[in-house]
Amino acid sequence: MNSVKLSTYYRLYAFSDYQSMQAGKRYLQRVVLAKALVEVQEKEVRTYLQRNNTGGYKNYLEPVFTNRTYFSADRSFISALQLLYKSNGYSARYIVVERL
Repeated sequence: MNSVKLSTYYRLYAFSDYQSMQAGKRYLQRVVLAKALVEVQEKEVRTYLQRNNTGGYKNYLEPVFTNRTYFSADRSFISALQLLYKSNGYSARYIVVERL
């Protein structure tokens, strides 16, 4: 299972279907959010995303030390999903956020 570290305490996993999400959840210790991507709202994921010095949220597609631009929580979450798409090779239909 590929994942993206959202912040110091949270990691994002993406799954292509409900059965694979349920199977993957067995290997995760502390699941704080598990639902279909279409049901996820910004206020639910905002607390799990990493903030940067500009008052916005991290762009997960940029290198680590590049925090020049302001990113909204929506755009930050989408960039994390895009990074997972690059590593998984499939789009996310279900997501799981695990507390580390």
